[in-house]
Amino acid sequence: MVKFLIVGSGGREASFAMHLMKDVEVYAVMGHENPLIIDCVLQSGGEYLVGDADSPDTILKFAMQHSIAYAFVNADQPLANGVVDTLLQNGIKAIGGTQAATRIEWDKIYAIDMMHRVCPEFTPFYLVVSDHTSLSEALDRFKSHNLQVVVKPQGLTGGKGVKVMPVHLPTYDDCYQYAASLLDKGPDESVLLVERLEGIEFTIMGITDGRNLVMAPASYDYPFRYEGDVGPGTGGMGCFTAPSDRLPFMTDGDLADCRVIMQRVIDDMRHAGLSFMGVLNGGFFKTVDGIRFMEFNGRFGDPEGLNVLSVLDGSLYDVLLHIWNGTVSGDVITFAKKASVTKYLVAEEYPESSSTATDFTVDVNAIKEMGIQTYFASCIRIDDTTYRTLKKSRVVALGAASDTIQEASDIINKAISLHIHGSLEYRSDIGSTESLQRLH
Repeated sequence: MVKFLIVGSGGREASFAMHLMKDVEVYAVMGHENPLIIDCVLQSGGEYLVGDADSPDTILKFAMQHSIAYAFVNADQPLANGVVDTLLQNGIKAIGGTQAATRIEWDKIYAIDMMHRVCPEFTPFYLVVSDHTSLSEALDRFKSHNLQVVVKPQGLTGGKGVKVMPVHLPTYDDCYQYAASLLDKGPDESVLLVERLEGIEFTIMGITDGRNLVMAPASYDYPFRYEGDVGPGTGGMGCFTAPSDRLPFMTDGDLADCRVIMQRVIDDMRHAGLSFMGVLNGGFFKTVDGIRFMEFNGRFGDPEGLNVLSVLDGSLYDVLLHIWNGTVSGDVITFAKKASVTKYLVAEEYPESSSTATDFTVDVNAIKEMGIQTYFASCIRIDDTTYRTLKKSRVVALGAASDTIQEASDIINKAISLHIHGSLEYRSDIGSTESLQRLH
């Protein structure tokens, strides 16, 4: 049996373990004892380590100790830290972008400069600032163009550092104060200012071997904490995909434009000698003027990856082998014509850290009988049905696939009501009829 290593301890990595355990021995390095990952590892005959899942040295030592054949590295910090590089240099078949290639995620300025070079027609107006003087001048330019601002830290923020005018930053002065606070973190800090786009934000994950591209079904994420799309930004409260490659508000032309963008970026990285094999996750806006680029991630999104894998035809193991072998194509990687919905339950304080842990109960078997999958994330198991939250991040997700988005949403709400008890919160409006109506 092939030994396959996954890195990380979130709901996304739990999903990987669940899908891979059917075909391989699953091994894992994770930051805490994720209940689902542990179950999948032990049932498959593998082993796990609870340790620093961001450390190349820790992961390499574990991989060498257990003679790992393949590794799938798909979390932002391990990619940015060069875990793929370290594993490849030591003869382990590591699937994921190298540190240099995944700079498109961990350096937002690098990413938008690349976009401006290879896809200027899809790139919004932006300016980069590195001191208070250039910040003032840049905001004056936004004012003169009558453009509202999105302030983005240059590096990784876990989905919680980007602030948007006027939702989070009511005035240009508020933009100045927030951007200045980012610049003041260090002498080498820069901040990206981008025009606020009017439209609908969505994501497409492109599966690539560094040359060929298969686009997974487009997904719509709910990044705001509370129902009605209000409150602070989060790592994503939930997500849906439609029973087709595109979302209800998209056209075939929109999909074709996204393909053009992603293929140009993949080609540009290859021509620059960068090794990128895995998932190129593109964030886009559908505007009245067409598709506009928002950001890139170098991995499956969370929760978007849970949705995509729930409608994957065939096995995740086969997909990863096609990535490694350079044989990615639409003939061998396909998706079922089903809608999917994922909803995260979180602690009351989220996205802030919780001061105390919360115990909650989940009847996993009853939820599974409803056709719904449970993905544990930032929690640990206390007994067969009781779990305990950790200090921060999302706690547990439920995912369902159905003929329509609304059906999948409704059955998840029912499962939460019947089979999850404790002081956790979620957004019942994810994928609801009312929410979908607002997107047309």
